[in-house]
Amino acid sequence: MSLEITPIDAARTDAFGAVWIPWLRDTMGRTPEPEDLEVMADPGAYYRATGGEAFLASIDGEVVGVVAVKGLGVSGFEFCKLVVGEAARGHGAGRALVETCLRFAAERGGPALYLQSFKALDVALDLYRRMGFRDAAPPPGMTILSRTEVIMSREANTVP
Repeated sequence: MSLEITPIDAARTDAFGAVWIPWLRDTMGRTPEPEDLEVMADPGAYYRATGGEAFLASIDGEVVGVVAVKGLGVSGFEFCKLVVGEAARGHGAGRALVETCLRFAAERGGPALYLQSFKALDVALDLYRRMGFRDAAPPPGMTILSRTEVIMSREANTVP
């Protein structure tokens, strides 16, 4: 098994939505919000326009997970839309995606990395806490989605 994290490219633009939208609908029972649909049209371009990036996790060449980093200006960065497909869980893809986001933010001098999540995602929230994320108030520049139940942050200048 070979896990690889790479920035999204034009040839794999559809892979992000193919992982993320079914998870939101089928696992969380939620409907994509207008911002979600705008993002899924071209995740790479959307996040790069903010100073961020979209990443894919692949195991043996198959995309199994996604995450994006969104620039928040002087507040730092937010990682968004982290999902690892059920069949790929337990292989370190989630942690590797979060570490990629932390490195990205640290390399660009972001003071903090934020996230928004759901209370029902206890496994993910436990991972974030183990990685040093703590409950936080939303920073200036963060668009709070109506489905958000938890906001967390961590200093971005140190990578796990």
